[in-house]
Amino acid sequence: MTQEYDNQESEHSSLLKLPDYSKDFSLKTPDIWLNVASEGPIPLVAKKSLEEAIEWKLSPHLLTIHKFHQVPLQLKTSIAKLLHVEPDDIILGNSATYGLHLLANGLSFKPQDEIVVLQNDFPTDILPWLSLESKGIKIRQLKAFNHVLTVEEIRQAITQKTKLICLPLIHSFSGWKEDIKAIGDLCHSHGIILVVNLSQAIGAFDVDLTQWKVDAVVSAGYKWLLGPYGTGFCWIKKKLREQINYPQNYWISLMDEKSLSHEGEIKLQDVHTARRYDIFGTANFFNYVPWNASIEYLISVGLQNINLHNSVLVDQMIDGLDTKKYDLISPREKKERTNIVVFSCKEPSKNAKLNEVLKSQGIHLALWKEKLRVSPHLYNKVSEIEKLLKVVNQYAAQ
Repeated sequence: MTQEYDNQESEHSSLLKLPDYSKDFSLKTPDIWLNVASEGPIPLVAKKSLEEAIEWKLSPHLLTIHKFHQVPLQLKTSIAKLLHVEPDDIILGNSATYGLHLLANGLSFKPQDEIVVLQNDFPTDILPWLSLESKGIKIRQLKAFNHVLTVEEIRQAITQKTKLICLPLIHSFSGWKEDIKAIGDLCHSHGIILVVNLSQAIGAFDVDLTQWKVDAVVSAGYKWLLGPYGTGFCWIKKKLREQINYPQNYWISLMDEKSLSHEGEIKLQDVHTARRYDIFGTANFFNYVPWNASIEYLISVGLQNINLHNSVLVDQMIDGLDTKKYDLISPREKKERTNIVVFSCKEPSKNAKLNEVLKSQGIHLALWKEKLRVSPHLYNKVSEIEKLLKVVNQYAAQ
């Protein structure tokens, strides 16, 4: 078990001595990766699992039918632990987009029905719905007053024709967090389907779906969950899942070892579990085996410990930023801060040059919409944020 924090000190996070989780990774120094919101590195335990999966392919006699079934089952079990749900309700995909396409193309909408999304959200949450416009369905991109939509903004916008709302839990371009509990209560009271993208949240802090009235969640697996690229999942409530008409009949999803050995006619089973909608090729050993190891690693560290670790680095970044030279886009109030920090030079045109300066120093952020985004995770250290702040604040002084 990885070292835990002293809970008595948790109220004074700036005084904490962070455990060194970087030893569990193999990041190339002296470069500093502060862009997990785009892509997360796999930990060493995942590398070891991948090497084992490669051995299976080097010697194909090791690729048993049992492995074909167990790899996706183990992964679903690990994801379910994170969400506090049942493994049978997890659908494996290759992105967050996969789950949104299941919903957009599988649910039945009528002309004039409305789907509400957040304007200036990451395109993942908008593009899958736009194809429905050709069927007469209205896609409303609501502009938030302050980056994310409030309950009141949604309440004033919905109509009797509003059938579905799709939002991120954490907004990629600002680091602000939606009040999904309150929004879920509102949607539930109006019979509106609520879909939430967890890509910038799950793996960074605890997400308990039993505490929200949400109908579906989607997520990428290669960001905070530290999986390989081309991984993702969705969870769709059983009642909603049974409304999906999106046939895709795949043998691993529909057949077990016993039915595979049968020599008679194959009959299509009436399967209503999430397995019916798993992406083809769930025995994706090179992706799913190491991803499962990454998730189990995060679980072993503990989501509360991860959140506390990341909060120390976020606080350090926000509190150390020269506010005379920079605008903070993300929340300043501690109770509203999340795992992402977005900031900008007072003159936004200087941000691209600052990003290049940081790269030249081996510090890797993200530049989105002329703003700089910092997203630290478990493998980052206080000393790395100190180096970042030193370069940033010196640049501001020029």
